[in-house]
Amino acid sequence: MDYRELHYLLLIGFNRSSREFAKRSLSDNLTPGQPKILDFLSGNDGCTQKDIGRGCALDKSTVTSLLSRMESGGLVRREADEKDKRVTHIFLTELGKERAKRVKEAFEIVDKAAWGDIP
Repeated sequence: MDYRELHYLLLIGFNRSSREFAKRSLSDNLTPGQPKILDFLSGNDGCTQKDIGRGCALDKSTVTSLLSRMESGGLVRREADEKDKRVTHIFLTELGKERAKRVKEAFEIVDKAAWGDIP
């Protein structure tokens, strides 16, 4: 195996950045997947579960599970669409907004370290 192959380098980069980010998010009691959703919602508050799945590259059942835990933890709230009650919009709570801000800061630190001296 050539360790300079792109797929291998991407895998290594992903694993290292994920581990580093996990260390930084443990203090907020966030489970894997939740930081990604918080970050997505910070720029797309009020979107649908389907939008979250597409934006975060997560399948429907994973999004459902993550949102249920996040709602129980007070990070998000759900609101039925006024025109179509079958559609639910997801909003960050104040606690969710606070955690999303910290997640964004942690992502920026990890990204900066990952880029290092790359121009």
